[in-house]
Amino acid sequence: MTIFIALLIGSFALGAGFALVRGLKAFFDDGEQIRQKGNGALEAYGVKQNRMMTQRVMFQGIAVLLVALIGVLASKG
Repeated sequence: MTIFIALLIGSFALGAGFALVRGLKAFFDDGEQIRQKGNGALEAYGVKQNRMMTQRVMFQGIAVLLVALIGVLASKG
C-alpha cells in the first residue's frame, strides 16, 4: 500500500513539474506574441498559462495530501 502511494506521489510530482514547464512556456509564448503584435486583444493572452498553473497547484496539493496520508499510515503501524 505504501509503495502504491509513493508511486502516486511520484506521478503527481511529475505532473506538477510538467504543468509548470508548460505554464512557463505559455507565458514565454504570450510574451513573444505581445512583443510582435503590440498590446491589442490582451484578454486572449494568459488563458493557457493560468490553466497550467492551476493544474500545477492541484497536482502539488494532491501530492502533499498523499504524503500526509503516508505519515498517518506510518504512525499507526
